[in-house]
Amino acid sequence: MIETLVEGEATLVASGDEVKDLLSIRRNVSPAADILVEPIVEHVRQTREPFDRVLRSKRADRSWRFYAWPIIGPFGDVYGIQMWIGNPKEEMTERRLTSGVFWSTTDWLIHQTWESGAMSGTLLEEWNPTALSSDYINRAIHFEKEQEFLEITLNPKPGMALSTWFSVRHDHGHAMQWQAVLRPAPDGSGVRVLYHDFSDVYAPAMPTLAELGLTDGMVGADVHVALFEARRGLIMLWIGRAPQWLEWQYAHLTGPLVHPEDLPLLQAGAQRVNAGEVTHTVDLVRLQGVDDQWVKASVTVRPFQLKDRPPHADLTLMQIVRENDSY
Repeated sequence: MIETLVEGEATLVASGDEVKDLLSIRRNVSPAADILVEPIVEHVRQTREPFDRVLRSKRADRSWRFYAWPIIGPFGDVYGIQMWIGNPKEEMTERRLTSGVFWSTTDWLIHQTWESGAMSGTLLEEWNPTALSSDYINRAIHFEKEQEFLEITLNPKPGMALSTWFSVRHDHGHAMQWQAVLRPAPDGSGVRVLYHDFSDVYAPAMPTLAELGLTDGMVGADVHVALFEARRGLIMLWIGRAPQWLEWQYAHLTGPLVHPEDLPLLQAGAQRVNAGEVTHTVDLVRLQGVDDQWVKASVTVRPFQLKDRPPHADLTLMQIVRENDSY
């Protein structure tokens, strides 16, 4: 698997049953020094069509069949290339499921291809070209490198790159393990993501809920926990189930999650928590409810800190409990 998320970049991220860490394709893909893979990658990137040819190495005095399959992103760019190299008489191995999506930082929507929905069981008639962060969060069981992932999606900068894991719930009920490779778009408009289903080799990971020291009992009660980005007043990830009474995923249409008069309270609390002045803060604030109503809620802000990791500078844990009366 070769990622081609950004023009001018192409790295090896998986080979056979092994994950690779953004390695050079020249040193790690070509079977012979006099067969260059960069022109093949660039050809597939430009034409967006499969490449299937037998190439011969004079130095090695043998031939290999090169088959390269493009993974097309939501706007027609080639996000990755699955390349098979082998004896011309051999049968090609089956390709793993792959897809590419674009996480926009302007409209906060996830632009996707049909393949990205099909990977998790979405039927063609139910597929939409855009998804909400809630759609992906509700499917996510766990993902590795939460802090690095959120840093890229919150503040994408040129040159950033990340290879990580997602454990995803399939519509049929089973869990999958996806490799995810991320790079910010050069213009800063969002983040390009390449998904690679590695479930046949790696078992899905445990839920984030346990890592944060929270209990499943909180999900059964009317207590909801999320990762909160206070500077912009955004929910970035639910830890457990999202409350049905809270309208958080359509903020780009309905308006802010937190009432503008109350957001400074949470921002000040997050600053105090992240500065280590207090272990937590509790505030009574108005949150965006369904049907354009503001709902009163008690919000506790705590540090977002994984085991053996420092607290995240931009994120806090938000614990939400709805109060009885609404506005």
